[in-house]
Amino acid sequence: MQSYSIPENPVLIADIGGTNARFAIADSEQPYFHLAQTFQCADFDAIESAIDAYLLAHAIEHIAGLCFAVAGPIIDGSVRFTNNHWQISSAELQQRYGVSQVKLLNDFAAIAYSLPKLRSTDLYNIGGDWPTVAGENYTIAVVGPGSGLGIAGLCSRDGHTYPIITEGGHAGFAPENELQAQVAIYLQTKFGRVSRERLLSGPGLMNIHEALCEIHDRENPVLSASDIANAGTAGTYEICTLTMDLYFEVLGQAAGDIALTLGANDGIFIGGGITQRYPDHLQASKFRHGFENKGRHSDLMRRIPTWLIKRKNPGLVGASVYALGLF
Repeated sequence: MQSYSIPENPVLIADIGGTNARFAIADSEQPYFHLAQTFQCADFDAIESAIDAYLLAHAIEHIAGLCFAVAGPIIDGSVRFTNNHWQISSAELQQRYGVSQVKLLNDFAAIAYSLPKLRSTDLYNIGGDWPTVAGENYTIAVVGPGSGLGIAGLCSRDGHTYPIITEGGHAGFAPENELQAQVAIYLQTKFGRVSRERLLSGPGLMNIHEALCEIHDRENPVLSASDIANAGTAGTYEICTLTMDLYFEVLGQAAGDIALTLGANDGIFIGGGITQRYPDHLQASKFRHGFENKGRHSDLMRRIPTWLIKRKNPGLVGASVYALGLF
């Protein structure tokens, strides 16, 4: 393995969520970043402490700029995280590190920027056999169930690329069969409004499982999302299997809705840790049925490819691509 030489003016990138902060140095060529290191946000009192630890670990004395993908709303160049105690201010980081620019980027916008850079080996085909991104003009989207449900698009026209930042995970869930309707009624009783994220996320798996236990008059053992997914895909517990079946089907329905809403006819990409761990079960599930089952537009939907992202840290890839267009 070749050693990596830190460039004269390195750009520090990061993908920061509620639990983990992943740092790296941007690169213009594959694999698009180097020296990736993950920190637990809870181990540091502030973002600056984590940055300093990373720079010290790699003996980096100077950086040219910072570009961070963040899982939270960016307001006036600042972000306050929902699920950790950090707050990031672009102006404060710029002053502290003496850089020309600090850019904060929506975490799913960063994943969207990564999509044209993904190779066939980074992807697992879940339907359709078109190239990942073809030509100069395209519209694509990414859907990622994890701790929540992230959705973003990417539109390219005449050499210019534009992210489509959404809060589509909080759009309403629309049941498409009797069992889904029963689940929706149960969740409506519990939450009032039922969004997509109430089903398509880690907590969503637990919600589906709880609802199915009630519907099938079974005792709820209150399993974690990981335990539900493992038992469901292994076929060792019937209610967990039903939970995963419904989860994959609803994910397909939501992905199809997003393709129609954004006009993402050139492909839908699936990210998020839950789905990435079970590619074969996703492919064998009713995902594509849910995706294509759009009535008068079913013929259109059958033409749209869907891909599972296998590439590790696509948010860092996107942050690098975005950053190197700026610095």
